[in-house]
Amino acid sequence: MPRTRSTVGRRTKLEPAMPNAPDQTGPGSFAIDLERPSPSTLVCTVRGEIDIATATAFRTGLERTVGTARTIVIDLGEVTFIGSIAVAIILDVLPALSDVQALKVVTRRSTAKVFEMLALTQIIDFFPDRSTI
Repeated sequence: MPRTRSTVGRRTKLEPAMPNAPDQTGPGSFAIDLERPSPSTLVCTVRGEIDIATATAFRTGLERTVGTARTIVIDLGEVTFIGSIAVAIILDVLPALSDVQALKVVTRRSTAKVFEMLALTQIIDFFPDRSTI
């Protein structure tokens, strides 16, 4: 189970709870911040690596967004590695969104290639940065 730690304002940071967890402050550290820049938008910013070790925390963070706002933005701009488990989790959470919720994903070019190869750009809106949404 991931542990949850609240921070200032409406932000929540989730970190994976692993026995003998590696140092969570290095370049490969994993974190999720949830923030609400407007009443109709919730941004889920992910940092670090999304792999089997962080999959549970990533899933928990995305599941927390379901039903919370009209527009859900998953910002993967600071993700340094994206494993196939991340794609599977996004696809698992997608059907849980209501008909009035929109999912938008921000990706760096290297991360976007994964989604393009799987033709997910046809069912999910992708953007190079938040300013282009």
